[in-house]
Amino acid sequence: MWLFVSGGFLSIVAHRHQPDDLLVRARHPDHINAVFPEAQVIHLGAADYPYRTVLPREAVQEAISAYLSSMAYDNFKNSIPDDDYHDVCLDVWRTMWAYGNRNRRGGV
Repeated sequence: MWLFVSGGFLSIVAHRHQPDDLLVRARHPDHINAVFPEAQVIHLGAADYPYRTVLPREAVQEAISAYLSSMAYDNFKNSIPDDDYHDVCLDVWRTMWAYGNRNRRGGV
């Protein structure tokens, strides 16, 4: 699962060897701690996602639920304080907008 939040972009996948845990990965050193402030982040320089942590599934569910419960913004892009990350999210928005236009089937 890819997760875009105001504080960063995460890739969250099942842990291959620990079924009760999830592997949370990021490409920026601060993005994991933006959602999981207590997580111990490791750095694997050659990895696609060089910043990682392993967390219990319940901890991930609780953190995402807490984020949703406290969400106050009505425009995601405007909620992003980091200019570089904002520009990346804008690029993703543009790509998905174009995708939506290619797959539009009439209606409103």
